[in-house]
Amino acid sequence: MGVIKDHWNVKIFLLIVLVVVSMVSLLVVFNRNFEDVNTKYNEKTSELNATFESLLGTQSQLNKTMSDLELKNLKEADLRDQYKQLKTERDGLQLQIQNLNKNIADRDSKIKSLNIKISDLEESVDKLNTKITKLDKRINCFEDGKTGC
Repeated sequence: MGVIKDHWNVKIFLLIVLVVVSMVSLLVVFNRNFEDVNTKYNEKTSELNATFESLLGTQSQLNKTMSDLELKNLKEADLRDQYKQLKTERDGLQLQIQNLNKNIADRDSKIKSLNIKISDLEESVDKLNTKITKLDKRINCFEDGKTGC
């Protein structure tokens, strides 16, 4: 019975050694798999962080572009309003210029006609003055008692 007991002890010992070796090899395999998974996880996390940083940079650039575009749109709207205002003002001024030019032309024609009338009247005045002078001479001649006046 002592041999059977020793035999059982050896089998139990071998079984324990086999279980321990199996557990150690499983631990080694699981450790390597865990390290591989952990390494892959860290790599993916690094890639994800890099992608996130890139996305943040792109987002900030997009936000800046959007604010620039909004500013540009505001400037364009302001310039469009100024353009409309200046165009309206210019059209009004051009209408005033046309009216003033018409008034000038009308007044120029009136001035010309008045100058012609003045010339005619001056000629008439000169003729009448000449007649007055002749008549004054005749009156003086009659007053002096002369007969051939």
